[in-house]
Amino acid sequence: MNKFLKVVLWIIGVAVLLLALLSLLGGPVAKGYVNGHGDKLVGRQVHVDRVGLNLFTGSVNVRGLNLYEEDGKTSFVSFDTLSVRARLLRVLGKTLDVRRLSLSGLHVNVVQDGSHFNFSSIIDHFKSGDEKEKDTTPSDWTLRFGEIRLSHARAAYHDLQRDKQWLIADMNLLVPGFVIGGKENTQAGLNIKLADGGLVNINSDFDSKSNKIDAALTVSDFAMSNIREYLTGSMDIDKLEGTLDAKLRINGRLDEVMRSRLSGDVELSELGVLCNEIDNDEFVTLNSLKVNIKEVNLEDRRFALGSVAVDGLAATYEQWEDGNTLSRLLRKPRKNAEVDTSEVAAQTEVQDTVAPKPENDMPLRLTVGQLTVSGSNITYINHTLPDKFKFPVTGINVEARNVSTQGRNNANLRASLPGGGTMAIRWEGNISELAEYQDLLVVINGLDMKQLSPWSVAYTGYPIEDGIFGLMSHNTINGGKIDGRNKLDIYMATVGDRRKDVEPIQKIPLKTALYLLKDKDEKINIELPVTGNVYDPEFNYMKIVWKTLGNLLVKVATSPVRAIAGKSLGNGLDFIEMTPEQFGFTSQQYHSLGELAQLMLSEPALTLTMKLHGMDSLHTDVVNSHLRQYMDELGVPESQLKIAVGGPSKRTGYAVTSELKLED
Repeated sequence: MNKFLKVVLWIIGVAVLLLALLSLLGGPVAKGYVNGHGDKLVGRQVHVDRVGLNLFTGSVNVRGLNLYEEDGKTSFVSFDTLSVRARLLRVLGKTLDVRRLSLSGLHVNVVQDGSHFNFSSIIDHFKSGDEKEKDTTPSDWTLRFGEIRLSHARAAYHDLQRDKQWLIADMNLLVPGFVIGGKENTQAGLNIKLADGGLVNINSDFDSKSNKIDAALTVSDFAMSNIREYLTGSMDIDKLEGTLDAKLRINGRLDEVMRSRLSGDVELSELGVLCNEIDNDEFVTLNSLKVNIKEVNLEDRRFALGSVAVDGLAATYEQWEDGNTLSRLLRKPRKNAEVDTSEVAAQTEVQDTVAPKPENDMPLRLTVGQLTVSGSNITYINHTLPDKFKFPVTGINVEARNVSTQGRNNANLRASLPGGGTMAIRWEGNISELAEYQDLLVVINGLDMKQLSPWSVAYTGYPIEDGIFGLMSHNTINGGKIDGRNKLDIYMATVGDRRKDVEPIQKIPLKTALYLLKDKDEKINIELPVTGNVYDPEFNYMKIVWKTLGNLLVKVATSPVRAIAGKSLGNGLDFIEMTPEQFGFTSQQYHSLGELAQLMLSEPALTLTMKLHGMDSLHTDVVNSHLRQYMDELGVPESQLKIAVGGPSKRTGYAVTSELKLED
């Protein structure tokens, strides 16, 4: 063996020996240094059980690391094993090549108190006191990771101000290959299991050359209760239950996130929402909400939904003097809620200094291929009336196709009403310009009128005791001008005595008016037109309807005899025809007198005057005496009937006039 070869072998031997010594001693030295200088390294105490180093294989193994909180006792971050294996010689070619990085048993405990986190001091520890200009020169280094694996990680997040905890019971991450500075594609997969319910899986494929990303997100059995505390800042929700499932796909570029395309399916099941400010156990429940997303593009404000299916929705909408269900739900945070004033001040300062971004003036484009609502119930409750009004609408089914915020749409609704009634609605209109074009047809059949009694009491003072109600309402809006046609079909309507404890909106003798409007079959048919301009701030559809109806009822009630005379009762009641030689009444005349008596008994404020014309004094006295006796037998008070003597006339009989004294 020549001398040169001996020198080479000697050098290699020494190098191997040195590497072996470094491998043997490097781990214990590193362990001792980390355990003894944790405060200088990260600003916290650190403890490591074991550090293994093998320079021959380029591997490092760290076991039992624990990074403590500022108190030096509570664990902040810990893990069981960190294993790294790299090709060390490639560093000479400016390539950091990590063949495998594996971390198992990671446990992270994050605590937030306003704007302060339990890791804030670590960030502060690494901040430099000198503000240096960032180096924007592109790096010529390549970072290559053959495999990154995170196994059975756990994480806990505690928001002290909201008193909310998130627990990730099991999180697994697998990145088969990841390159920074190269041209290879990168794939990654992440699995997360939440302790309170829910599985999240993410798989992505990233092309570093084109900057394109294709990601698939799957969410299974995500518990909606996890987000309740994050809604309470603006919504008064005391309970939120239900599960969320989703399968979504995102395609786009990392440098143009807003242009990314989102598609997939989302399903919300067994939703339950409770608000203590609302007098219901759960004011919103839902069996399922299924949404098929064809495409969502935030930059273009385009939301194309293939279908939306709602099943088993049950909701309650209430109205009080000081607000309604939505105003109580979307209330400001409660007064006793603690607010971090420093955080608010900081946010305010940022808002004052940052220039406002230009708003996207592109109109929202929402399309739904098919919209269906089935088996749903909505209850409307009004507490502003003298009597509580509760009106449940059940069995709601809605069908609509090709719904869009741009252009005209149409939909059909069917539902059941209290007392065996039904409702059908046909709608055609423009969503983006509600006041420009609408065509709405509402048909109600067989509604129990007692359900409407609270409204009758509020507007007229009379409670409804019985009756069947029907309505056909056809309303069109063109250019803000509304043209409404309302046809009321009422059968066997009866009302009680006027309530003395209620000040009605309109003074209407409802009992008299209903009696006068009924035909011989107990039916009432009324047409109520509505016209106006919806842009007028004083426009109120229901007020116009009630005013029109009220004017009609007052007109009828203040001219009752004329109204009854038009009901095809033979001679009519405005003049009861007789002969000059009569001393009594015929059967037909008794029938007419009975109608007048019933009219007076139905409305105590009504007074009739009956003047007998065309008879001599003898016949007049006898006939008037018979009239008074007959009305007394029917129970008509003398105060409501004035019997007088008329003068000579071409016609013989009673001329009947009326007077209705309405209360002020």
